[in-house]
Amino acid sequence: MIICHCNCITAADIEYGVRCALERCPGVVPCPHAVYEELGACANCANCFPVAEHCIKQALLSFVPPEQLGIVATPAA
Repeated sequence: MIICHCNCITAADIEYGVRCALERCPGVVPCPHAVYEELGACANCANCFPVAEHCIKQALLSFVPPEQLGIVATPAA
């Protein structure tokens, strides 16, 4: 799915950019600007940022353990 029409960036591209950003700066949650920079692009209109942020969060969940992201499981009732 294309996330950024200005740069033709897909959700898979964002996932790759997140992985690269995490390798470059472990422990730092990348913002859309940082991910786009990893992909060799820059934001033009930035209308895609809300969806890009969602894709970044999804990618983080697949690369980083939830405990490191500050996500705590709720106890079962």
